[in-house]
Amino acid sequence: MSRAWSIPPIRLRLFGAFHLECDTQTIHLITRKAEALLAYLVLHPEPHAREKLAALLWGDFPDDQARASLRNALASIRKCLGNEIIYIARDAVQFNPHPSLWVDVSTFQKIIEANTCTRPTRTDIEKWQTAADLYRGDLLANCYDDWLIAPRERFRTMYVDLLLQLVQWWRTYSDYARANHYAQRVVAIDPTNEKAHQHLIVNLIALGDRSAAYKQYKECERILRDELNVEPSLETQTLYQWLRQSEARRTSAESLLTNLPTRWLDFVGRERERAELERLVQRHRLVTLIGAGGCGKTSLAIQVASQLVNAFRDGVWWVNLATLSDEELVASTIAMALGVRESAQQTLENTLADYLRNKHLLLLLDGCDHVVDTCASLVETLLSRCAQLHILITGREALGIAGEVLWQVQPLTAPDLTWYQRANSSFPKFTPEMVADLMRFDAVQLFVKRATAVNPHFVVNEKNAFAVAEICRRLDGIPLAIELAAARTRTMSVAQIADRLGDRFRILTSGLRTALPHHQTLQGAMDWS
Repeated sequence: MSRAWSIPPIRLRLFGAFHLECDTQTIHLITRKAEALLAYLVLHPEPHAREKLAALLWGDFPDDQARASLRNALASIRKCLGNEIIYIARDAVQFNPHPSLWVDVSTFQKIIEANTCTRPTRTDIEKWQTAADLYRGDLLANCYDDWLIAPRERFRTMYVDLLLQLVQWWRTYSDYARANHYAQRVVAIDPTNEKAHQHLIVNLIALGDRSAAYKQYKECERILRDELNVEPSLETQTLYQWLRQSEARRTSAESLLTNLPTRWLDFVGRERERAELERLVQRHRLVTLIGAGGCGKTSLAIQVASQLVNAFRDGVWWVNLATLSDEELVASTIAMALGVRESAQQTLENTLADYLRNKHLLLLLDGCDHVVDTCASLVETLLSRCAQLHILITGREALGIAGEVLWQVQPLTAPDLTWYQRANSSFPKFTPEMVADLMRFDAVQLFVKRATAVNPHFVVNEKNAFAVAEICRRLDGIPLAIELAAARTRTMSVAQIADRLGDRFRILTSGLRTALPHHQTLQGAMDWS
């Protein structure tokens, strides 16, 4: 029950050790139980019966002593903070919120609950960082009451999820040092979080410290074995094998010639397209990959660009524009990826042009769909002023400027077995020769690769080959849809997956947590497009 009252500003911190201050002066309540009582009332602002509070906090005491302790704790809180901060009725007690009171947990929770945007802005990221900094430790870390177990775990999960979002954001914009900072914070509070270890390995590779990346994998392996008695997941092991097999660059300077995201899952198929695109990108200064959402434009562009790092003296640079909704941020996002600082003496567009003027460089602008007009204008300016600059674009439509070479990204080749289905019963058996023939199709290869990544025991055989082919056919060879379907093999048979594809937008929702929102579900990809 809120009432009008006036007190100096009060700040209450519940993350880490309990800390209360009023008008910059630290306030000490009479006992730890009094601190716990205030925290409980703040976290649960509804009315509470006296008997409930006494039993919750002083349950080990006799009833009379528990009630007396409750009265003393309430008196201590009201003495220190004023009578109005706690409303006390005959049988009930309730916290009386007021704007003068600031609580770190409340601010943290408000920021998290407001985090519903799929394309966060700089302002959103600043708020996320503020929320992350509020978390100084577990909720009331020096208190061990049973009622704290559930909210403490809930806030810890919220914090870890927030950190992982920040890691992904800074990786997207090639700030691997800052991404590492947040990934390390995840590991500090949750050492067995394998996703954070994966981020650390990728960030260290991108920063040119392959030795540290190797040590990070070994540390992940040790922690998982000691704490959970498990081995790293296939995804992490594949990343480690890639690290071992790939050629280490000779100097850290060379490692900075590209910021392309590291792929630890194999790229599948499109050999002819890749070879042709590599020639086109070197021969023409502007190549645009167009196609529907989920058709694999980004993966193909990154794969092609990664093969051309040594073909451009000043490297290959990836700029993810897919998260942008504000066209005014296009130039600054490109500048951030290139490490270009803004100048007060000229526009950022001119600063970029001056920086790129004498550089032989490939710029990959990925996901221009929602900022296409600004991209077209900026690209035209940069190409006209930077004679050795080459640009590779991905999007759903052409930029529409002079010299642009368009490449339509087609779905992966998929088998058409409708004739076989008509002649046989549903999901019939294949012969070994037919299974081998089926594996020639890129869509089938992709499904098998991704299914094996999440379910190491998955194999294509005579019994399930038709269902695999049917999935690839019904999904029209769309890579994103096939990968989402393959992820379902964790818990479903391929026959079950094929049978449920009539409601594909509901079933294809198992994308990687760290993927961009429009790559996590088929519906998300369609909405984005």
